[in-house]
Amino acid sequence: MNTFSKNNDGWFEANLGYSATELVHRLRKARRSNKDEKEFIDKAIEDIRAMKSMELDATLKMHSWCEQYSDVIKELGMSDNNMKALRKFGDSRRVSLQRACHQWQKSDDALKMLEEYEDVWQDEQKKAWVAAMDGKRDARKVWKSTLHQMDRLNEKDREALVKSAEILLEKGTMSGRTLFANLYDRNILHKSMTSMKLAKLLSMYGEEVDIMAGASRGTFVKMDRTGLIIKDPWAYAAGFLDADGYITITGRGEPRAGFIATGSRGKVHCEQLQKTLDCGVLQLDQKIYKDNQRSQHRLQFYSKADISKLLKGILPFLEMKKTQAKAVLAYIEENDGLKKEELKKVVRYYNWSDDTNKSNALLSEWGVQADDITKWAEAI
Repeated sequence: MNTFSKNNDGWFEANLGYSATELVHRLRKARRSNKDEKEFIDKAIEDIRAMKSMELDATLKMHSWCEQYSDVIKELGMSDNNMKALRKFGDSRRVSLQRACHQWQKSDDALKMLEEYEDVWQDEQKKAWVAAMDGKRDARKVWKSTLHQMDRLNEKDREALVKSAEILLEKGTMSGRTLFANLYDRNILHKSMTSMKLAKLLSMYGEEVDIMAGASRGTFVKMDRTGLIIKDPWAYAAGFLDADGYITITGRGEPRAGFIATGSRGKVHCEQLQKTLDCGVLQLDQKIYKDNQRSQHRLQFYSKADISKLLKGILPFLEMKKTQAKAVLAYIEENDGLKKEELKKVVRYYNWSDDTNKSNALLSEWGVQADDITKWAEAI
């Protein structure tokens, strides 16, 4: 057992719909009214606990720093919710989690030393015992608050996050403003909530309820056990490409399109998009710079068939790169060499339209005017 569902649910939750703790509780309840099956039920509970132990070991192996604190982590408390949170945030929140482990271990060592003290405790030993117990209590508090940062929010803010997750599960990717409008219409939000505050809450705490930043800026998407919940893949892909993608034609006349993202969240978006569209080539975990910890991920489209499928699907939803998409689709179908060259220039020029120096340099290189490019674009 070394893999977990996409949203880091445990094996029992992902496959049976219940946590190990819930299953044991149900079996114990069944045992009271089915005494003839006691031996069988006891064996089932034993097996569940064995699998839960395997799941815990697999969770600890996900993060290298956990190895030296494995015993401490088990004492701090590894409920089903804690394990899921550790799988999610074991790296991003490791500094505070390690601090809690160190504090627990230090306090526990102090208590063991006191247990070996043979004489009657004096004030000094009594104070040391109190300090050690307080240290363990504080360590457990830090451990829990670090794993579940959402718990520090007030009830209304937590409810807004939970209801946001439900709406995203139902309707798919949404912008922060649209999500706010949906919550407002359902009379869920407190009067102090604004769309800006909701977006901030989602960015800071959304992952705790399986909400991730969307592929396009200002949007959010729900993650379930199988992956991102995408109701309209073409609209999703269009937003992704407008924000972090490209459409081009190489110097050798080869049409290309692709998506570029960074970090673990970017990797999820690229993987999910390829799975959803069933085309494109993934290039994952590429280092941008030698000393940079963030990895880069790409979903590339090379064949004319894949590029046509992508661009035709997203064209109705594109905003920033619609002209380039139209030009590449026309380029793929065009046989006239002169027309193809014009379409190639349209794509290159519009890709650099925000850079006046570069776009003017291209016009100078080609010996044409901006009006010529506009005319060719309008003719597509």
